[in-house]
Amino acid sequence: MGKLKNTWFLKSLSVCLLLAALSGCKKFLDQVPENSLTRNEFFKTEADANSAIIGVYDALQTCASQFLQWGEFRADLIASGIALDPIYLQSFNNTNNISNWSNAYRLIGRANIVIEKVPEIPNIDRRFTVEESKAIVGEALFLRALTYFYLVRVFQEVPLVLEAPSSDAVDFLKPKVSADSLLGQIEKDLAIAEQDLPADRGRNIDTRGRATKAAVNSLQADVYLWRAKYTEAAEAARKVIENTSLYSLVPGDRWFKIFSEKNSSESIFEVQFDYQLAEINNIRSLSNTQLVNNTLYNLFVQETDLIRGLNRTYREAGSRQFWKYTGLTVDNVERAADDPNYIIYRLPDVMLMRAEALVHIGDAQKVEAADLINQVRKRANIDSLDFLGQNTPLEIFTSVILKERALELAMEGKRWFDLIRYATNENQPELLIDRVVNSRSVAERAQVRSRIIDPRSWYLPILRDELAKNPNLVQNPYYQ
Repeated sequence: MGKLKNTWFLKSLSVCLLLAALSGCKKFLDQVPENSLTRNEFFKTEADANSAIIGVYDALQTCASQFLQWGEFRADLIASGIALDPIYLQSFNNTNNISNWSNAYRLIGRANIVIEKVPEIPNIDRRFTVEESKAIVGEALFLRALTYFYLVRVFQEVPLVLEAPSSDAVDFLKPKVSADSLLGQIEKDLAIAEQDLPADRGRNIDTRGRATKAAVNSLQADVYLWRAKYTEAAEAARKVIENTSLYSLVPGDRWFKIFSEKNSSESIFEVQFDYQLAEINNIRSLSNTQLVNNTLYNLFVQETDLIRGLNRTYREAGSRQFWKYTGLTVDNVERAADDPNYIIYRLPDVMLMRAEALVHIGDAQKVEAADLINQVRKRANIDSLDFLGQNTPLEIFTSVILKERALELAMEGKRWFDLIRYATNENQPELLIDRVVNSRSVAERAQVRSRIIDPRSWYLPILRDELAKNPNLVQNPYYQ
């Protein structure tokens, strides 16, 4: 395995110089790199490979807040505390900053450099083995796949850039490709990454904060569910769930510490932050602007969910503010620094993904699906749903799973994608439309319905600046 030491502490000058030369904070889609010589001279040692992959994780840190917004703020579990919030009101045009994909493509560009250049290093540095280089490339493949999966769920069609920005021959002005093409490439990247990444990295912060086989399997399960490949999704999730030596549900009385203490036993992949290293984000302030919608509040009340409800997912402080990423304790002590980790995948998410896949495979698999759902509920100290079983209709199962995902994963950047996936795969667009519309105030409902009744509107417009810079881009259909 690679010997990436002090992952979250080393910010070497060499990688900063390299990445400045490669990107200079310019978009990889429209900017030819300026200094190929710097890059060619850089990738010669194991240390160079390690520094380069640190740069990809650094880019991931800049994406975390946007990933949260993309996955949560349009859905039915939040009530925006911002007047006339365009995201909450589904009011988009091609100047909304929510459509800015520059951070995502910066990550992809850095990942592409690692994928291209690191395999050459073992020929130069004999102490750096082929297996170690493959492991670092596997990390880059996972991070590229993860980022493209966000992009395809948010925009549906985007440019597919697989080349490193290494010469003038690279075409930076690419057209969009289909969602199927993007998802196919994601699956290819993950198949390679799964083979080459380790299951365990030794230190807990590395096992939870860097790509592993379980992180790949979790993303595979998510991708397969999105594509309604239920057998494949169930199998990918199984690999994670059965790795009980590394992944287990925390006890119910420690549920809030998943967020306040970071890198718990059920964490699979978290974006790491530490204010002492000047690694901060605005997730806490974003959470403070969002209130728990009555839709979610009523679910907690109906279930008498004391493990995940008041002073855990939210607090009563004049308004029902989200507390997961804001609080430090369950007795109203607020986090002192803007450095909560952003959790991409944790075990209950994967358990519920497997349950969702199983109920689509066949009646015989519904028994295990019910057990997975009830394990999540048992940890929350709420009643098991004993009526679930082999003869339970699919639509009841899907409704139950959506509810459980709301209770467990609210404000973790999952809900909007869950609604799109269910509405699309079950051919029930009204499921998304009705849930989102009914979660808004009476005065807002007609306006919001008119903006999301067309499923093409579920995907964001391409930013005007990108259209101006890239003549090969075409605006997404709903916004033309």
